[in-house]
Amino acid sequence: MSETPVLIVGAGPTGLVLALWLTRCGVAVRLIDKTVEAGTTSRALAVQARTLEFYRQLGIDQEVVAGGVKISNLNLWVRGRIAARVSLEDIGQGLSPFSFVLVFPQDAHERLLIKHLVELGVRVERQTELLDFRSDEKGVEARLKLPNGSQEIVATPFLFGCDGASSSVREISGIGFPRGTYSGRFYVADVEARGPATDDQLHADLEGADFALVFPLKEKRTHSTRWSNRGGEGPSADV
Repeated sequence: MSETPVLIVGAGPTGLVLALWLTRCGVAVRLIDKTVEAGTTSRALAVQARTLEFYRQLGIDQEVVAGGVKISNLNLWVRGRIAARVSLEDIGQGLSPFSFVLVFPQDAHERLLIKHLVELGVRVERQTELLDFRSDEKGVEARLKLPNGSQEIVATPFLFGCDGASSSVREISGIGFPRGTYSGRFYVADVEARGPATDDQLHADLEGADFALVFPLKEKRTHSTRWSNRGGEGPSADV
């Protein structure tokens, strides 16, 4: 049996930030994730001002801002043309030093956090899965499956479940997670595109039952799109 002060299950943004904060505070951590590698698609895009305020305490706020795109306008499309424009340049003015809308994709976000953890001597243990655990007043005893298929028992006073919607920590703990499934079909894609909707602004078409969203990414001519299209005309872009 091995011992570690803190065991974090899940190396998405939540687990990575937790590991970074604890390590900066002098607390040793062990960070595991059952995936082979970090994410390679945009997924979550927006970074809130409050998150950037916390990141400023860690000294990584400017790296996040530099890696993202500040959104100046939200353009609303109707029948293939811009019908209205909402300025976002003054949003939150006077409330935060980060008074802007920032798009910073989750894959780039994770890479930045991992880089800073590595600099502090912490690495994500990939293909390492939590099988089960039990806890009492003395702490937690967790059983892990390692990349080579062997198992390891870990004793820790603290176990954090940062493993997302299908959390094994939550399931083993018997904590409910009420949810439902949308009946409509929803698409997400990161694309290289050209056209009027491929600038550094946010574009949205919300006609009837259909919708389309186009987010700019830092990479040249790369955009993240979300849409549900059953025949309507959305923002114009050639993919």
